[in-house]
Amino acid sequence: MVLVVVAAVGAAALREPAPTSFSASGAPRRMPEAGTFPNVGEQDFEGILVGLRGKPVVVNVWASWCAPCRTEMPLLQRAADTYGDRVVVLGVASKDDPAAAQGFLDDFGLTYPNVFDSTGRIRVALQVSAYPTTYVFDRRGALVSTVKGGVSEQRLAALIEGTLR
Repeated sequence: MVLVVVAAVGAAALREPAPTSFSASGAPRRMPEAGTFPNVGEQDFEGILVGLRGKPVVVNVWASWCAPCRTEMPLLQRAADTYGDRVVVLGVASKDDPAAAQGFLDDFGLTYPNVFDSTGRIRVALQVSAYPTTYVFDRRGALVSTVKGGVSEQRLAALIEGTLR
């Protein structure tokens, strides 16, 4: 009986709709420098997204304990390298230990910016229910796609290309 209830709750969580209307607001904030790993609150995160309007943005929410996140990091770096200044890739470490998250970043030598969500408010605002989760925003800052779980390199490229048209 307990297994049936757990399975039903798990299935319902997987069907939970991804946010379709997340919209950053507030004063624009500067993007963190690559190589830094600042602790950023929800308002600062939204301000970063507001400041990036005019460019498509890929936000990837990850954690060091997440095996699929480890698989995704190299493809996100390749996307950042491939699209250069035309697209912004921004990582958000959440539900993690700061030292473990920093070690994870160091292991991959990432050059795209990453921030740390110590309060969990970014995770809540984005309605993260799976790790990793990738959000793609268009040039206007509108959320156009959410991928729960790992994203393939081909799917990520197709989502990014869709925002560049």
